[in-house]
Amino acid sequence: MTTPDESVHARLDRLRRDRGLLTPAELLDLAEHGVAVLDPFSVIVSRRVEIGPDNVLHPGVVIECDERSHCSIGPGNVLYGGTRIAAADGGSITVGARSLIGDGGTRILAGAHESITIGDEVRLTDGAEVLGDSLLGHGSQILGPVSARSVELAPGLPYTHPDPDGRGGVLKGIGRAPGVLVGVGDVLFDSDYDLSEIEPRRQRLYHPEAPRLGPGPVLERLTAEHAGGVLAFERENRDFFRCSVPDRGDEYFTPDGFADRHRALLTEQAEGRCHFHVVLNSYGRIVGRVNLVDVADGSAELGYRVAEVDTGQGVARAAVEEVCRLAAASYGLSALTAVSSLDNEASRALLTRTGFSEEGERRIDGEKVMAYRRAL
Repeated sequence: MTTPDESVHARLDRLRRDRGLLTPAELLDLAEHGVAVLDPFSVIVSRRVEIGPDNVLHPGVVIECDERSHCSIGPGNVLYGGTRIAAADGGSITVGARSLIGDGGTRILAGAHESITIGDEVRLTDGAEVLGDSLLGHGSQILGPVSARSVELAPGLPYTHPDPDGRGGVLKGIGRAPGVLVGVGDVLFDSDYDLSEIEPRRQRLYHPEAPRLGPGPVLERLTAEHAGGVLAFERENRDFFRCSVPDRGDEYFTPDGFADRHRALLTEQAEGRCHFHVVLNSYGRIVGRVNLVDVADGSAELGYRVAEVDTGQGVARAAVEEVCRLAAASYGLSALTAVSSLDNEASRALLTRTGFSEEGERRIDGEKVMAYRRAL
């Protein structure tokens, strides 16, 4: 109850204390720990919130945490006006360091048994909303009025890094994004209402002139753990690949169809009939595949494919040279063969540059091809 001689400031302090909130004076005192609260009268912060040093809280920021919940804000973040962070009924919210949150408004809400973890150098803007059990890795971004519930954005480099292939996963656009997974260097971008119905694309597609700063590609022998990455690679490049090779068919791109095919490849590999590999860039992204099939009498046939956005970067040549080394050193092969359509000048030039010699023309399924061979 208000007393006759109680000042406005005293009433405000009492209201905040009764609700477990810091008073304006206590918010200003955070400056002793390097926290800049630009307007302590419009900023609301629960006493239970852990705030690290060097944070900036703009006017209108709200950070709430009840007695059953956990909320911590790491060092060096900037929280713009319109940011609301609320952990209630046993929810947990952890924000890392040096993130930019709420320019244009952002809500981060964790309820009962929900946990939201936001890494370092994350950017959330223009109406972004994070809900449920969500993990936003280092350098990830949500840009625009996207409601992201129980999502996982892969950690990577921050948005300021010049090479988009290594940046954290990005959600961008308008609508809902329930349960999505966005990989390193990927962006899920659309103005559709349900972003979970579209496939991520490479950020490089929107930054084609950006530099490539990572080291050369690495080959890994195909395993069951590569399945998700291989399916994403094939889906993303389907239209590009069918310009030069027969399409794999719709069934291949379904979860069940792909799983059956992937298991079959692993069985062939275990039996020694083939050797399959994925080509990874320096950030662990699958950018190609290179395979040795029909192993017999010390020889095998070479096949390879590289993602559209990574063509012309030396990926194919590096992968072919490495698989030739593996063929001799690890698989005990003495020769490799290959075929290329007569009009695929890039493929034919690559085979010549990597030590393959022409063996003459043949016909495969009615198409003329050039046969190649390389002794190891």
